[in-house]
Amino acid sequence: MGFFAQHGSYSEGNGKRFAVAEAGIYTCALIDIEAVQGKSFDDPSVMEPNYKFVFETTEVGDDDGQPFRFVQFTKTIYGNDKAKLTILLDSMVGKHMDRTEYQNLDINALKGKQWQVVVGTRQKMNGEMGNVIETVKPLKVAAQKPLRKASAPVATDDIEDPFND
Repeated sequence: MGFFAQHGSYSEGNGKRFAVAEAGIYTCALIDIEAVQGKSFDDPSVMEPNYKFVFETTEVGDDDGQPFRFVQFTKTIYGNDKAKLTILLDSMVGKHMDRTEYQNLDINALKGKQWQVVVGTRQKMNGEMGNVIETVKPLKVAAQKPLRKASAPVATDDIEDPFND
């Protein structure tokens, strides 16, 4: 059994539709990773296992105040540099993982982080507009610079004012 199948869950979905967001960069939470069945690229009549990564915005939402939702589907095999799962996870963890690191990857740790998700828009086959995830990286919190120490006061007792007549 694959790593995500052990830690993820499967949901039939609730049919709720989410608004399409403008292309851009969003701060998101990873709310779910599901093991789902998807049509095979080679033979659409064959169903094969996939992962469904679900991200929701945490700072902005649609006109009704609901978060935007972005979904990324991947195959279930990690390792090939061109595989969507490998590209996504490598971007999220900041490196290519070896077998042990992959097997020990903690889903709850991924869910506990904030993510910078770059999103584009595209027209689906049915003509509807939708969002597509381009990249996912950990959200970098700006480092807080320490306040400058106040400099020592400059001694001015023995300096004459040149404008004093």
